[in-house]
Amino acid sequence: MKDHQPAAQQAGRPILQGVSLRGGAGGGRVALLDAAGRDELATIGTLTRFPRGAILQAEGEKISAIFNITEGLVKTYRLTEDGKRHVLAFLFPGDLVGLYEDYRYLNTAEAVNTVTAYRLPIAALEKLLERDPALNLAFLSKACHDLRQTQRHEIMLARREARQRLLMFLNMLAPQASAIAGNPQGAVLSLPMRRLEIADYLGLSPEAVSRGLHALVREGKLRLHGPHQIEVLDRGDLAAADRLISAAALPRASSGRNRAAPRPPAPRAARPSPPDKARRDGQGDRGSRTPPRPARGRRPLRP
Repeated sequence: MKDHQPAAQQAGRPILQGVSLRGGAGGGRVALLDAAGRDELATIGTLTRFPRGAILQAEGEKISAIFNITEGLVKTYRLTEDGKRHVLAFLFPGDLVGLYEDYRYLNTAEAVNTVTAYRLPIAALEKLLERDPALNLAFLSKACHDLRQTQRHEIMLARREARQRLLMFLNMLAPQASAIAGNPQGAVLSLPMRRLEIADYLGLSPEAVSRGLHALVREGKLRLHGPHQIEVLDRGDLAAADRLISAAALPRASSGRNRAAPRPPAPRAARPSPPDKARRDGQGDRGSRTPPRPARGRRPLRP
């Protein structure tokens, strides 16, 4: 059952984290809301608790609110016609749940573990954003951050090797996963999701995920502490995975010095024109060196 309590009765307030449009913090996640913005969202929000497996929103359902996660982990997914589940994102504290179009949710959101989130009615939120430019900018920054995360996911799926997908996955979730584990340095990552859910996110089989993780353990890159905690022993490969994502996301600049000039097309040989009727009759062109042939059966006249 979901437990609804007015936000004013709770000690916590809404939180919004992402990469700011104004930069700073080395491109990492920062708090996008100031104290005033958190208070404003708390006035329209209701703190809601969801047990593991609860559905926050269903694909195609008419939208009534979006959710701001303050505790726990949420996965969003879509089902294909044959019943296969494609996990689109894992959402942590400071994230928003409620992507919609034409006032209907585009995907399903499910609590991976116990989740606490502020329920923000969409009508009240729209009015609040219209009159508060600072809050509007914070939500715009968050939307751009989520678009970048979606792009990183697409780049991740384009890698052929399961090992590289796993390294990119761990690197992408390292800031949130290390915060959950209480280790800001990122040496220990807490991943509440199951291997099956990771496989659905990476486009792999659960067996491929397990083989990839144990291969990284044998290489001395990782150490597993149970099914949901991973200790990173060598961050070099994670940094390399981040560089791969960054390089693939940037447009390739072309240099005129390095690019070979295009070769001009080879000239076509002129096709010989067929002889005209005068040549077939033996009447050479003006200036032709070949004398006309005499008619058959007649001797040429002597001078």
